Amino acid sequence: MSNDLKITVMGLGGVGGLLSGALIRHYGDRVSLIARGARAEHLRSQGLTLHSDVFGEFTVLPGCVTDDPSQLPVQDIILVCVKNGGLEKAAAQLKPIVGPRTLVLPVMNGVSASRNLRAWLGQGHVLDSVIYTVSSAGPDYSITQKGRFTTIHMGASLPEDQEGARACCAALKEAEIDCRLAEDVQAAIWSKFVLNCAYNVVTARWGITIGQIKADPKLTKDYHDLMEEAWKVGRACGVALPDDLLEKHMIRLANTTDDSTSSLSRDFDEGRVGEMDIFCGEVIRLAEQLGVEVPVTRAYQQGLLDRAATFAH
Repeated sequence: MSNDLKITVMGLGGVGGLLSGALIRHYGDRVSLIARGARAEHLRSQGLTLHSDVFGEFTVLPGCVTDDPSQLPVQDIILVCVKNGGLEKAAAQLKPIVGPRTLVLPVMNGVSASRNLRAWLGQGHVLDSVIYTVSSAGPDYSITQKGRFTTIHMGASLPEDQEGARACCAALKEAEIDCRLAEDVQAAIWSKFVLNCAYNVVTARWGITIGQIKADPKLTKDYHDLMEEAWKVGRACGVALPDDLLEKHMIRLANTTDDSTSSLSRDFDEGRVGEMDIFCGEVIRLAEQLGVEVPVTRAYQQGLLDRAATFAH
């Protein structure tokens, strides 16, 4: 990577905003942010403020904030942190600043973002990642990150992208972001996805906390069964998910604080469907392609659809 590294971040919610703050603190005006409306105006005039247990308390001013990526030169690294429903539109907007050597790193939920970006962008090196953090954007556009960890596991699914993955990982680590090259990045991505297919889905379906799940044997079984169905789909996709993954995730459930909720549950509480399709629909679509039965996932998807139908339009 050159000394005049050009980095862009698109999607400035909890994850994108958090990573942007760390990157701007280190790389300064070499970092551009894609934002529009009131958020863009705030970032230009007031900067980006982080309240982070990992990175600290600080405010930084980005080098450029624009709602039109085509106004930027071709970038070296692009972090894509949008919701899955907005990914195709984001890809179309980013296409003018993706060159043959651009490294594109989606840091998103689900298991299909990289595959879709490769198809929609047509060039560049699209990498793969999964992040573990607890971070959210506030109404004042500040970012609050809680807990002692923010870790990205990343890599490349295609052999020709391996060198790019190493370079991107090094660039993030230079900004003091805990970024690790995964030996099997698809297994790392699917491991979190399996967890989220229960964690997000059960909390959102019933509008409850993790503590309420742990207190109800039926819901605890549903939680396990949703993970098991996603695990079976992942294995059918050829992903080397470990045999003891569900056991480890159930231990994680037992150790999760009782008042914990999920991003999908919070979206539902606010009358938004969020990424429901990622945590149920994606499993069902892949299961149909692969001939895997996922009855619990189907039942929960219907339950989420029923709850979503009560939202005011």
